[in-house]
Amino acid sequence: MKQILKYIYEHLKENISLKQISDIAGYSEFHFSRMFKKSTGSTLQAYIIKRRLIKSSEDIVNGKRIIDVALEYGWESHSGFTKSFKKEFGFSPSLLKALIIEIDGLGGNSMGHVFLESAEIGIGKEKLFDILCELLEKNNIVYNKDELELAYQEACAAYVGVTRYSGEEYVTHTLNVAIILAQLEADINSIIAGMFCDVYRKGVISLDGLNDGLNSSVMRLITDLQTQDVENASDEILLIKLPESLEMKN
Repeated sequence: MKQILKYIYEHLKENISLKQISDIAGYSEFHFSRMFKKSTGSTLQAYIIKRRLIKSSEDIVNGKRIIDVALEYGWESHSGFTKSFKKEFGFSPSLLKALIIEIDGLGGNSMGHVFLESAEIGIGKEKLFDILCELLEKNNIVYNKDELELAYQEACAAYVGVTRYSGEEYVTHTLNVAIILAQLEADINSIIAGMFCDVYRKGVISLDGLNDGLNSSVMRLITDLQTQDVENASDEILLIKLPESLEMKN
């Protein structure tokens, strides 16, 4: 099985079929499919897609254009790639690209796979909030627990009734964004603002309705995002603004 996985990894940009892989393994397609799922917990096709998305993320981190990466790994369009990317990681490749550009602009280092540790499908909002709190403590990010809890409740209210394509509450997506920013050691205001990065497109509460629960610095960051659309960003117009104090570890 290790040799099969190695073969898949080395041929991700090529068309890989079940028949091709089962022939290499020396089993029937039916028997190989059962073996593969038992070994990896995934179907062959799902495994290949995930590996392609992870490699795509590496290429985006290393500076390639999103559309070029999408075509290289077998997607026919930018939108199709974005849909697959968001389904796997919980956020769009344009957001990843935006984060990378802003980090580079501040003299930081490559973020590598830091984002892959967080944005998972199937984790509820309460667990994601716990993960966020743990990251804040781990990275020694100064925050007020009561203010963070209030911001979390505001975010839940801001997206109440709105769901992701997977059927999960939409706030799980923006909590993932906050987790990414915490992993990048952004300041607490930027992290909280990440919870509201889609409030102007997906939220059910206006920006004015958020004023009572969030401080002025957070509101200013959210307002700055209002005129920008991360999901539909071009490679030339990149959006997320990280704080000037952001420093990446060597």
